[in-house]
Amino acid sequence: MQQGAADFGSLGLSQAVLRSLAEMGFDEPTPVQARVIPCLLEGRDVVAQALTGTGKTAAFGIPLVERIDPHRATPQAVVLVPTRELALQDAEQIGHIGHHRGLRLLPIYGGQPIYHQLRALERGVHVVVATPGRLLDHLRRGSMDLSNVSLLILDEADQMLDMGFQEDMEQILDQVPQERVTALFSATMPKAILDIVGRFMRTPEMVRLSKPQALTVPEIDQLFYQVPFPRKMDVLCRVLDARQANRSIVFCATKRMVDEVVERLQSRAYAAEALHGDISQPQREKVLRGFREGHTEVLVATDVAARGLDVPEVSLVVNFDIPPDPEYYVHRIGRTGRGGRRGEAITFVNPREMRELRVIERVTGARIRPAEVPSAAEVEARDLQVLEEQLLHVLDKDGWARYRAVIEDLMDEHDPIDLAAAALTLAATGRRRRSASPEVRTAPEGAPAPDSNVRRSAPGPDASRPDRPRPKGRADGRRGRESAGRAGASGRRPGPRARTRSG
Repeated sequence: MQQGAADFGSLGLSQAVLRSLAEMGFDEPTPVQARVIPCLLEGRDVVAQALTGTGKTAAFGIPLVERIDPHRATPQAVVLVPTRELALQDAEQIGHIGHHRGLRLLPIYGGQPIYHQLRALERGVHVVVATPGRLLDHLRRGSMDLSNVSLLILDEADQMLDMGFQEDMEQILDQVPQERVTALFSATMPKAILDIVGRFMRTPEMVRLSKPQALTVPEIDQLFYQVPFPRKMDVLCRVLDARQANRSIVFCATKRMVDEVVERLQSRAYAAEALHGDISQPQREKVLRGFREGHTEVLVATDVAARGLDVPEVSLVVNFDIPPDPEYYVHRIGRTGRGGRRGEAITFVNPREMRELRVIERVTGARIRPAEVPSAAEVEARDLQVLEEQLLHVLDKDGWARYRAVIEDLMDEHDPIDLAAAALTLAATGRRRRSASPEVRTAPEGAPAPDSNVRRSAPGPDASRPDRPRPKGRADGRRGRESAGRAGASGRRPGPRARTRSG
């Protein structure tokens, strides 16, 4: 079996699907995609221990689209899901993948007038994404014919069991043709899931990407912040200001998101550079050289681009997007805490991603502590601490003696301590003036976003995940608001790195 793929082209996909993936911003297959897609294309059953955020929707959506005959307007594939929200999410994702193949897809769930679904079925569809109860309603009505279904997907099967759908699932499995391909996706593998696998699947390929074990090192302090998407840039800037690490790595899910984050950081005078698959080898070497030498403070990267990256001085890793797999989490945070040094890893999650975070904890054996976003007061205190450290450093060096005459002239009328404080204020204020507009205001400390469930739109419902990238234009209107947390925290910090940013 193919264990990995450098790009989607190596998986033997059609040009229509490759075109859709490129338009969606897909970069390269995630581990679950690289292992599941070849199996389903070859017609083998698959059981994958995977959760939302691993790219599992595309893992079954891509072969599903490839296997459909668009000239036969009858259900050929069924995706069974536990909730209305997941039905809509999977339907949108698969719809984008199948756009250039003329795919006709229908989400079926309770709470929606059934006559809309009946009319769509009468017109003909290729794929049905359904909750168990509503699908059984159609089967009892005789409004749906499953006799031509050749692919059945059970998505988040453990959650369907938890919600009491086991009997419904088994009834549906009994009514789908036996000569079919079945794929089951589940974050956990309880006995009830294994019973279904044994009864309804044919020698499935088992895909487990990680084994529960302590995979992270104790030198890394692991935290998470609950951050709705609209506040991510604000919080990232707060974190960078509060930690003031010499070298930080920020991980994003897609190349597009890397470019957007770098653009916004650079616009606020951070020394940030991008690293992803579209970066040429000479440019990659230049970026890494600048990062190792300390000219670049923040490296923003995709997972694949950062493979093999070894910079011992990295003291902070930020998961701007939740990692797509527990193994990716281990790989990401392993960029810090190297060579016996202490490191810190911070993961941004929205409330709907907490389940994924808990699975990462369980699989990796990590303890990821909840924490509060740094306050403006904490950032200011850190500014003063760094300023003191830099002042002592300058005192140990030559080059400041020429300023003594200025101080000595002023000492006749002013207290020396006041003069020193005024000099520091001048340095700090000058930096703030260069980096932040005075009219920019921060949101009230700790205030939630207007909608904590705001999700990035098309082509998928959550672009922070690798199988749901987000178009570039959406963020542009938020540029001013995103900078609020940056300016309101404490302006910019003074010192040698301030000079780097002012250029």
